[in-house]
Amino acid sequence: MRASDLRMEELVQFLPEEGKILLKGSRVIVFDVAALGKLRKDLIDTLGMDRAKGFLIRYGWSCGFEAAMSIKEQFQWDNELEWIYAGPTMHTLTGYAFVQPKVIDIDRKKGTWLLSGNWINSFEAEQHVQHFGLHHEPVCWLLVGYAGGYGSAYLGKKVIYKEIKCIGQGDENCTFIGKTIEDWGEEIIPELAYYEVNKISEELEAAYHRIKTQNQNSERIVTIHERLTQCILKGKGVEDITASLAEVMNCTVILEDRSLVPQSTCFPEHSVTRELLTPYLAMLTSPSFKEASAFYIEQKRPFQIVDQYSDTPIYRLVSPILVGSELLGYISLLRSDLLFSEMENITLEHAASVFALQILEEKKISEVERRLKGDFLDDLLSGNFSDPTYIINRARGLDYDITLPHRVLILDIQNFTQLANSFRQNEKRILQFKTELVNTVQSYLDLLGKGMVVNKSDNIIMLVQQNKPDSPETVTRQLSEDIIKQVSLLFPKVALSVGIGSSCTDLLGFHHSFLSAQKAIEIGKALKKKSKVISLEQFGAHSLLFSAINPTDLHRFATEQIGPLFKYDETYQTQLIPTLQNFLNHNSNIEGTARSMNLSASGLNYRLQRIAEITGQDPKDSQACFNLHLAIKILQLVGEDIIKS
Repeated sequence: MRASDLRMEELVQFLPEEGKILLKGSRVIVFDVAALGKLRKDLIDTLGMDRAKGFLIRYGWSCGFEAAMSIKEQFQWDNELEWIYAGPTMHTLTGYAFVQPKVIDIDRKKGTWLLSGNWINSFEAEQHVQHFGLHHEPVCWLLVGYAGGYGSAYLGKKVIYKEIKCIGQGDENCTFIGKTIEDWGEEIIPELAYYEVNKISEELEAAYHRIKTQNQNSERIVTIHERLTQCILKGKGVEDITASLAEVMNCTVILEDRSLVPQSTCFPEHSVTRELLTPYLAMLTSPSFKEASAFYIEQKRPFQIVDQYSDTPIYRLVSPILVGSELLGYISLLRSDLLFSEMENITLEHAASVFALQILEEKKISEVERRLKGDFLDDLLSGNFSDPTYIINRARGLDYDITLPHRVLILDIQNFTQLANSFRQNEKRILQFKTELVNTVQSYLDLLGKGMVVNKSDNIIMLVQQNKPDSPETVTRQLSEDIIKQVSLLFPKVALSVGIGSSCTDLLGFHHSFLSAQKAIEIGKALKKKSKVISLEQFGAHSLLFSAINPTDLHRFATEQIGPLFKYDETYQTQLIPTLQNFLNHNSNIEGTARSMNLSASGLNYRLQRIAEITGQDPKDSQACFNLHLAIKILQLVGEDIIKS
């Protein structure tokens, strides 16, 4: 018989009248994996991780050894190799995992054994992650013991299996290697202790030392927690908490927000690894994290990842900062010399709770400040104040000086509706997005000069201080373009336009500046102007037209006047538009226009006649001349490519 011929339906016999299930004559029971997972959890909680590991390895070993001897007797195998293959096959059929052998090199006479492969869908890894999250080492202990016991029964000497990759520690699959103790050499020595049963006196002694160590660890955790809490009580911020944690843990600490943008970083004093670790501070630099980022983020519990860069390993222990189910950010420990221990894992969890308190406090302060800024800006821009001193003092209360020259800018989110739909109209997510956008603009503005940024409806309002009262519009235009570039880097899906208000040198000027910025945005939307930065000043004296008349009506007037010329030039590849522009620019002078265009007078007259026929207006008529000149100027101002300035 071959191992591939084994079929579960042929092996299992149900005897409900006797309350038995037989697997090839041997009694078995159906056991819920969740129950095994609970048993595993209780063992670990009671015995500790290491002792539970030893218990499950030894239990698995016994099961594997007995299974090998039973399978040998119950079936007539074609050869001894089929007896070996039957072990992985039975493991697969009984649901422990799907065994996928990769290398099989076994010689019973020589006493050699090499068998490697993968365990797919290991129930052990699944249950461990469910109850404890990711571990810092492989966790399929029962499978390791079973495989070793089965191999030892066949070979007649001890075969030890070792898991080198495991889903339980964040790998893509569970990978195993089985060899004899001699072939393993010194590498396997740390694992051998798990195969030995200790005497009760030794167990009690070990338990005593374990409890003593746990008490010491608990005292250290409490001390660290109290030290970090003192930072909050003394009114210190996250920078100080980060520095304190780096000092007590003696490793690099990185605080990142929920979008994985680093907020604070601190190295331990006299750090010799600063230069080495600096390129890898952000979590997004970790290849291991990027490969399974969705998995790690979904867990919402501490995890450890290891990355290998050339000859240097980088160990990273990460804890999410949570308040209930709300994620505020991540706190990470980073070093290059050794893995993080369970005690350090617990310590980081406690530190995360301290960071959560501080971040919540800062969020509350920020929300109050935002409301105060919003109310202040409403009153300032609407002119809703009777006492100038009162509004000036309100600004000073917000650490802001409105007596300096300013301009009001409006940042319009052109595709706000589309973005809101992408957030499924979730008000909380929309508010979070707008807050992050405001903070980004405010941070960039703080780098360049003093200013205030407030979220209002679908727009963002900015007060931008000017260097001097007569500061040109071009300075603010360049600032606006820089802000758009900066926002596009962090929010590539956001389409922004900026309306620049007039310069204001007194308090009443803020209202006028705001209205002119609004009008600029309105013009940009109505005329679908390609420029992302618009101000009334760029239209010069014609801004009076745009302010007094609906911009859409102006654009319609212009296209009605000379729109047919566009189509004619495009269809017949003629130059009637440039001819009309030249003629109007030369104050309707035939000779001057003909000379500038290298045309004869008769040739120019022919073109002017065609313009009159196509538009219905004679360019030589004073009223028609005014209409055509105004139409061209309007289209120049709104940026029509075909009209050259």
